Amino acid sequence: MDPFGGFVKRRWVWFALPAAVVAVFAFSPEVVAAYGMTPAFVVGFTAAAALVVLGVRRRRATTSTNGFGGWLPPPTGHDHDRRIDFTSETGRLRRFARHGVALVLIWVALAGSGVTGLVLLDRAADELLATGARTSGEVVSVQNLTRGRMTFQVRYGTRTAKIVRGSKDSYAAGEKVTVIYDRADPDRVRTTKEENEDQFAVNLGIVSIVAGSLGTLFAAWAAVGWWRRARAVAATGWRNATVDVVRVFPGTGKSLRRPPPEIHVRYREGTGIVLRAVSSTHGANALADFTDRLAWVGGWGRHMVVLFPNGPRRPGPYAVPAYAMNLRTEGGGRR
Repeated sequence: MDPFGGFVKRRWVWFALPAAVVAVFAFSPEVVAAYGMTPAFVVGFTAAAALVVLGVRRRRATTSTNGFGGWLPPPTGHDHDRRIDFTSETGRLRRFARHGVALVLIWVALAGSGVTGLVLLDRAADELLATGARTSGEVVSVQNLTRGRMTFQVRYGTRTAKIVRGSKDSYAAGEKVTVIYDRADPDRVRTTKEENEDQFAVNLGIVSIVAGSLGTLFAAWAAVGWWRRARAVAATGWRNATVDVVRVFPGTGKSLRRPPPEIHVRYREGTGIVLRAVSSTHGANALADFTDRLAWVGGWGRHMVVLFPNGPRRPGPYAVPAYAMNLRTEGGGRR
């Protein structure tokens, strides 16, 4: 039994892990170094790089051993259709890859903006510590929030200010602290130990980093996947087939999230293969329960595409990414 639910067997993970490490180290080396994570990232990158090498070798071995015949029958004159420009459709797969690259850049920019925002907040706090006016203050009240967070009110002179604790120190009413404030902007206040950064800005930066990092991984996965499918289809061409798009329901005790549909393929010469659609904006969920549909299949192994004459929402060819669940067999397109 796989305790990770097959997660480590997904080859995109082998490429996403080192990409994530490089992205984090490239865009936030100060943050990584500041929190002492450099050794962990070096170890993680080394392990992930080893997985990449293993994944590439396994993919090449699989392709060279089985050849195209493991997934597609020999080409025939029936594979052509005057209604579809197959050369253009193969080129469109490359455009999908380029769109994925553009999304990678957008997500990287979002993550980078979050890192930049946090770095600027830290620098502003350090600048205030170095140049601000200092005065003695007294803690007048303390409020303990959830998850160990604490804020306290401090009085200095005729003013009071709320300070958000960022350290592990404890405070109590009546305790003396050194308050530092900006002469030009008295609302900018901190103590010698507490930076008192704008929590909305901090949270926004963290959300941007997390969303940008996850978006980068998934966009990179999609771009690499479409590029490989385009290369595979360019090498194999398209094969005419009849397909059934079959819904898959999670088993008892498993996640309630419905997996992508299966695509049961029957080639004209009597063989078949079962494919699993890939989660994508070009997914097959909207085509589920379609039976005996005309389609064309190209690619090999984990880099296959099913081309329908019309999409679920608009006329015109519609490409669905998929991967093979078995090798081509006699009558193997139905389960």
